[in-house]
Amino acid sequence: METAAILKKNRCSLAICICTFKRNEGLVRLLEGLNKQFFPAAPPDILLIIVDNSPDGDAAQVCESDAWAWPLLYLHEPLPGISYARNKALAAVPIDSDFVAIIDDDEIPDPDWLDQLLAAQGRSAADIIVGRTTPEFPTATPGWIPATGFFCKPQDPESYQDLDPDPPAATCNVLLRAQAIRESGLSFDPSFALSGGEDKLLFQSLKILGYKFAWCSSARATECIPAERANFVYMWREAYRRGSVKFPIKRRLKADSRYRTVKICLRLCIRSLGRIVADLLGIVIHLRRGRPIWISHVLNIADHVGTIAGVLQIPNRHYRPKGA
Repeated sequence: METAAILKKNRCSLAICICTFKRNEGLVRLLEGLNKQFFPAAPPDILLIIVDNSPDGDAAQVCESDAWAWPLLYLHEPLPGISYARNKALAAVPIDSDFVAIIDDDEIPDPDWLDQLLAAQGRSAADIIVGRTTPEFPTATPGWIPATGFFCKPQDPESYQDLDPDPPAATCNVLLRAQAIRESGLSFDPSFALSGGEDKLLFQSLKILGYKFAWCSSARATECIPAERANFVYMWREAYRRGSVKFPIKRRLKADSRYRTVKICLRLCIRSLGRIVADLLGIVIHLRRGRPIWISHVLNIADHVGTIAGVLQIPNRHYRPKGA
C-alpha cells in the first residue's frame, strides 16, 4: 500500500517488534514506556510482538501480565542468535500491517516516540525512518565514558539534519514500511546471529535496492547502559566487534567475484593499517588534552584491528551465551 493510501485511512496498523534475552527488568521498563505512548490524533492499531531468545523462555511471565496497554504476542525462539529472534518477529507481523517499529529490550522510548516516527514518515514518505538513541549511565560511571559519545546511536547525531536521507540505521530505534520488507524478501542473515551486524547488512541491502531512508532526531529512545558495559574493557570489545563485521558485510553486498573479494580485502587492510598509525599519532598528540579524546583514538584502533581480524576470518562470537 502506498504512503498516501495509508494516510487516508482513519487508523494505520503497526507492529512493534522486540527481541529479548534475560532482561526482564529492562523489558518491563520498555513495556511501561510503550504504555505511555500518546498520539494527538487517532492512535494506530498497535500489536506488540515479543520474541524471547533465552533457552528457558523466562520472559513469558512478564508478557502474561495484563498491565500492558496494547495487544501482545509472545513467541519463544530457543535457537541462539539475534538473527533468528529478529526473523521470527518479522514473520509474525500481520499481513495487513502498514508499519513495523523495532526497539531493543534495554531501551525506554519517549512518550511521543511512535508519533514522531509516524509523523516523519508522513512528511518524507520514506520507507525507513531512523530515530535517535541516547545512553543513560549508572550514577558511578566515570565522566569520560559519556564524553566519548561511544554509546550514542548513531554516533555524532547532531551532524544529521531533520529528514536527512542517509542516516545509519539500526534496530534499536527504527520504523519500516511493512511492504518494503515483504516485497524486498530480505531478512536478517543467520551467519551474523552471534557476531552482530545483521541489522547493518539488512539496512544497507535496502539502500542498495533503492528504498528511501529519513532521519528523525525527535523520535527518541533512551538506552540503559548497565555497569558491566560502562567500562573500557567492554568498549574495546564492542569497538573490535563493530570492526570485525565490516568485511563480511561488504563481501555480502559487493563481492560478486573472487577479484572483487581480494580487492575489498586489500583495501580494508591497507586503510585499517593506515588509520592505526594515524590514531597512534593522535594518542600521542592528545594524551594531555583530555581522556575522552585519546580514548576515542584507542577505540578507533580496536575497530581497525577488528576489521583486519574480520578479513582474516578470525571468529568473533560477541553475543555467545555464557557457558557456550
